[in-house]
Amino acid sequence: MKFYILITACWIALFACTHPVHGAPVLPDCQPPDTRTELWWESLVGPLDTKCWRPLSFTELLSDGWESPYDSISHHTPRQTWINSADGAFYRLAVLSGSWAQGTSEVTDTANGSVFLFTPLNRRFEIGWFLPFSVIAPDVTSPVTRTFRGTGDLTVAPRFLLAEDKKFSFTANCYIRCPTGSVFTGNGVTSLSPDIEFWINPTGKWILRGGVGVTVPTNLTTVSLPLLEANPWTGFNLSPSAFSSFDARVAGGLYLTDDDAPFFKHLCGTLSTNLHTQINGGNMTYFSVTPGMRTGIGRDWYLLAGFEVPLVGPLPFSNQAIAQLIKNF
Repeated sequence: MKFYILITACWIALFACTHPVHGAPVLPDCQPPDTRTELWWESLVGPLDTKCWRPLSFTELLSDGWESPYDSISHHTPRQTWINSADGAFYRLAVLSGSWAQGTSEVTDTANGSVFLFTPLNRRFEIGWFLPFSVIAPDVTSPVTRTFRGTGDLTVAPRFLLAEDKKFSFTANCYIRCPTGSVFTGNGVTSLSPDIEFWINPTGKWILRGGVGVTVPTNLTTVSLPLLEANPWTGFNLSPSAFSSFDARVAGGLYLTDDDAPFFKHLCGTLSTNLHTQINGGNMTYFSVTPGMRTGIGRDWYLLAGFEVPLVGPLPFSNQAIAQLIKNF
């Protein structure tokens, strides 16, 4: 029943995206494109004319923003993604991510290479693409001495901007994990992960962001279940794959430099927390903290680094180093 409810919710959201109502009037110099194709093209590759940016409200969700090209807000606190945190904002960027996890006495070292892509189609709707192109995972029959290598599961995420202002933004998301990877690397899983995320600038250059949601696997089999249960906290956003879970993520950060800094532009220190707890058939819980940083390195490129330490749960690793390279486009 949960599966059908989540599928229905995702389709309703997609229907709203593809059947928008014409919204509020815009400035004379910021008229919307004439056709849907032009709207999508300008959102994906057009210039970011921040003079056309305007706030979007909850109350006008179905009437405002659907006919406007994607536009980012430029100010002293960028909204780009952080390592191991919920987004809560819209982007137009690509991410190359790599991680290496030190094993435990029962699990060998593991590694992951992934690419993320955020493709907005208008101010209210974008699609996120998350593909682990290289996964090194332990063999559950002999985890200390042997590993499997392969690709991971592609996750596709329709994302909806509920509201945006200079000090906050809220998004509704449905992460759809597709069984494109090998079960021997803890993949080959179909799951739905709907959530609500936020980004808030409460004061100065401090940022809070996070999200709450659930993850529901839908294609467990007698073959895949033992493999997933042996290492349940791997995969997209470290969400469990072998059972349904409640997921919560909260992160805080402080921007130390501005865009006009000669070096380390928009340098930010961050601290992310991740909680996943089983909501059916057991009480397994995972909790980790990830201190991290991000900084500009020129020409709309950004470097991120983080170090995740799991504190509670069946530990898939003792610690994990993560590095990411971001390119705005």
